[in-house]
Amino acid sequence: MMKTVNAVCVLTFLISLKSLAGDINDFNRHFRILPQPQKIELLKAKGLLYSDLRSVALINTGEKPVMTGMLEALPLTKIASAGTISLIIQSNLSLPSPEGYVLEINGKQVTIKASQQAGLFYGIQTLNQLLEDSHDQQLEIPSCKITDYPEIPYRAIHLDLKHHLDAGRYYYDMVDRLAAVKINAIIVEFEDKLRYRKAPVVGAPNAISIEEFAALSNYASDRFIEISPLVQGLGHASFILKHEEYKKLRDDSTSDWVFDPLNPATYDLQFSLYEDAIAATPNGRYLHVGGDEVGALGKSELSKKSGMKPIELQMHWLKEVSDFAESHHRIPIFWDDMVFKLAGLYETTYDSSIKEPQVKELWEKNQGFLNEKIPIFPKNCVYMRWNYDDAKLPGNRNALDWYKKNGLHAMAATAAQTMWPMLPRNRSNFQAIKDFCQLTSEKKLDGILCTVWDDCSVHLETVWRGLYDFALFSWNYEDIPVEKAHETFRHRFYAPGLAAATNDFQDLLEDALPFWETAFLREGDRNNYHKDFKLIETPDPQTPGNWNSKYKAKLELAAKAVKEYEVINNKIKNAMQLARRNDYALSVMSQVNELQVYPAKLLLLLQVYDKAPVKNKAKAIQQIEDYTDSFKKLRAQFEKTYAQTRIMGNPEGYQLDSNFHEHLANGTNNTDWMFMYEMPVNKQVDEWLAPQKAKAF
Repeated sequence: MMKTVNAVCVLTFLISLKSLAGDINDFNRHFRILPQPQKIELLKAKGLLYSDLRSVALINTGEKPVMTGMLEALPLTKIASAGTISLIIQSNLSLPSPEGYVLEINGKQVTIKASQQAGLFYGIQTLNQLLEDSHDQQLEIPSCKITDYPEIPYRAIHLDLKHHLDAGRYYYDMVDRLAAVKINAIIVEFEDKLRYRKAPVVGAPNAISIEEFAALSNYASDRFIEISPLVQGLGHASFILKHEEYKKLRDDSTSDWVFDPLNPATYDLQFSLYEDAIAATPNGRYLHVGGDEVGALGKSELSKKSGMKPIELQMHWLKEVSDFAESHHRIPIFWDDMVFKLAGLYETTYDSSIKEPQVKELWEKNQGFLNEKIPIFPKNCVYMRWNYDDAKLPGNRNALDWYKKNGLHAMAATAAQTMWPMLPRNRSNFQAIKDFCQLTSEKKLDGILCTVWDDCSVHLETVWRGLYDFALFSWNYEDIPVEKAHETFRHRFYAPGLAAATNDFQDLLEDALPFWETAFLREGDRNNYHKDFKLIETPDPQTPGNWNSKYKAKLELAAKAVKEYEVINNKIKNAMQLARRNDYALSVMSQVNELQVYPAKLLLLLQVYDKAPVKNKAKAIQQIEDYTDSFKKLRAQFEKTYAQTRIMGNPEGYQLDSNFHEHLANGTNNTDWMFMYEMPVNKQVDEWLAPQKAKAF
């Protein structure tokens, strides 16, 4: 009987393979390559199982490229036969990009051709994904030919170390995961998390050494990821100017935000920081100098005496740092908002409420100011046009066209995480990422950066969906809807069994978080760290029912939030059962869910108290007390999960900056900022409970 059953299973398996081999739609459903290749052709030949590969043959390749995933342990061979991957450098291969490749699976053999090593590496990443899907689904990979290349040459991810560090191994793992989806660059914003040799006071006590980061840079380079540094100036300089010895370099003596652009010592210090950052990123092509959100420039005595206008001061600084970068064989990159702010055009690049006729009028009126100043714009600089919402606004398009018309180099910057606490929103900022990738490809910009801001210091595990969206659209733009893109993400990131929309939990978690943000508040928000806020009050035992009436709408939302929490919780548990990869991300998401429901459950317990008859007050009080006491355990588990990768809190003696932008993660040296409203509410409830307990017991 067993033999018969096995025979039926094998026959069914073979029939499914035959059907899959001839149908491109079936292929794309079972083998979800991310980013999507430019062209896939199915061939009439034998396919390949993940277990069929035995060796690697190198033809004109020189050294063996880094082999990752299931291919890592394969030995070299001189003779290609069944089970061999042949890696071939073919200099005359006709593809639009040196990162392109042609992968062919035919007769139990694999051939990957490329004109350069990077193309071979990316072909290997595609093969790894096919093998992963073959293994996960026990499916044969149909014989096929994949022709692939990127549309955007520079596809960078932003690593912001502003407010936290992770364990070193986590950065290496991050590089591997980015390389697997064909990201080819990282711009690392060091701030004070590099151990500067020439200005040691700037580096935090727990900063990464230059040697340690150079090792990571070399590791990334072997995987065709180029790491370049970002060291902030002219503004955003609080991590430097907060120190006593550098106060004399401030443009405004009362603020640690902006450097004096006319003080020669400004450049002595900035150049020393640049030199150390360059040493830490030995394979980088760029030096990002910042330069954004400067504010009211020109308050120093030197600036006032000079008679220079803000645009002239801004460009004087930019020329100095750009010339430094060029002399050190780096291409400078500059956040470009001040260009348009100082011309009265910035709002047109991001404000969708400004109608197109008004945008046209403003540009006709103010563009002349920019045109007059073209002689002072450094030509050796890349102007990074950043927009994290609607990249297709007329003003944003005008800005990009203005650069091109005036012979200036431009890149784009979108975002997978901006100022959202705990978790990215807007479906991981999908539409903004998609639109700016399309615009970058359409206008043939030099490249695009996907920022991941650390202002609210979300865990990187919550950002991967947005990074995969960026990888998808920056390599090969197609008008893929969000549902399909995120099916592909779940398939690739977790497992094929989680691809279906019914398995999504991240959208639900995004939708749940807005209530958590303000559940305890009468006034305020959680996007920033506010010293002044107004909490909701506790029920007055003298006027039972009034509290329920006052907060009826909030309590209805709390009841809804508890139901949503249960749905999310069940979906995450199901994902933990089915996931084959990245289960740590699920643990982080689970803890986010546990934290976000805490206010809702506490509000509902306070509701029970307010509505309870006198004889039941004691029980209601006990439930509230037990629940607030449980917060210690909730916080401990939350921090334990984060601490698997993250270095929690700042080291002893760390000096916070002035928090000019009220960054949430710059609120406290310990992790209290993560629980900034839960803590005072729990204290308020404890104080309220004390007299109630005395009466009830």
